Formats: sequence, C-alpha cells, structure tokens
Amino acid sequence: MKSDISKENIIQQTICLIQESDGIIENITIRKIAERSNVGVGLVNHYFMSKENLIEICVQTIISGVIGAFQPDLSGCQDFIETTKTVAKQVMDFLMENQQISKVSILGDLKQPKVMDNTMKTVMGFATRLSGGQITQEYKVKAFMITAVLQEAFLRKDCLNESLAIDFYDKEQRDVFINDIVERFA
Repeated sequence: MKSDISKENIIQQTICLIQESDGIIENITIRKIAERSNVGVGLVNHYFMSKENLIEICVQTIISGVIGAFQPDLSGCQDFIETTKTVAKQVMDFLMENQQISKVSILGDLKQPKVMDNTMKTVMGFATRLSGGQITQEYKVKAFMITAVLQEAFLRKDCLNESLAIDFYDKEQRDVFINDIVERFA
C-alpha cells in the first residue's frame, strides 16, 4: 500500500536524521523530515500527529536494533554475576554515550509499557546472563530490579553527585555503583 511505503520512508529518513544529529533531537524539525522524505509537512503530521510521536517511534526502532545486535565483550568473565556486571556496565556506557535517544526510549517505555518493549528486552537479557540460560521467575525479577535501578540512575545522573556523591559522568564511579547494584540484586 502506498501509504505504508510513505510512512516507512518517513520513519527511515527520520532515523537517518537522528543518527546524523548524534541524537540531538532539538536539531530535527518536521520540515527537515518532510524535505528528506520528499513529502509535504502535512503528510508527516497526518501520519504521526507530532514530531515527538515520530521521534519516539524512530528512537524505539533504533534502540530495539541496538539491543538485538548487542554482543557484549565477556572475555575474562568467570561467573554469571561477573558477566552481569560486565553487561550492565556496557549498557550504561551506551546510555551515557547516547543520552538523548536513551532518554527518549526509557521515558517512552515508562509512558506506554509493553510486554516486550526495549526495557523488557533488556530485562530478559540480564535474566539470561544471571541464570546462565535457565531463566526462572526469580531471575526475571532480579533482572527487572537491576534494569529499573540502572534506568533510574541514568535519568537522574545529573543530581546523583549532589544527592549520593556519585558522579555518573566518571566511568570509575559509575562502574562501582553498577557492581554494587548487581551484587545486591544478583
């Protein structure tokens, strides 16, 4: 159907704009999206209602692809807890390196939770690491707690230094925090 092709083209062109802007959403306008997609501004608004809705769809698509392709470096990991710590640090590094799109994705999942949204895909990834592949309800709950704390810490990173004396912009401090969280919940 032509409308599906137009819609998908708009999404793909918006993803390109997000990636080209290094995730700085403020630099992207509906006009730029329409020009890049070779459609009118009205069609973009008709399909997606607002720039924010379109950006959220695109960010969720980007993050879903990252999660699907995520191959953590697990060299040197002896057990499941060490593996989980390593993966959690790599996830947080990604969040810190891609702050704009990570924030949009996390807040989008909080606003409209789904059974297998990006947050729950992350939970299942941690549950797999913690359990060694034998996922039980207990491991899912532990993985959910780790994911929730990491997301909350990421969203509050700017006030953690003042409130908890943890500078999330300092990788060493961030890694100590992550080690502590994983040990508490694993």
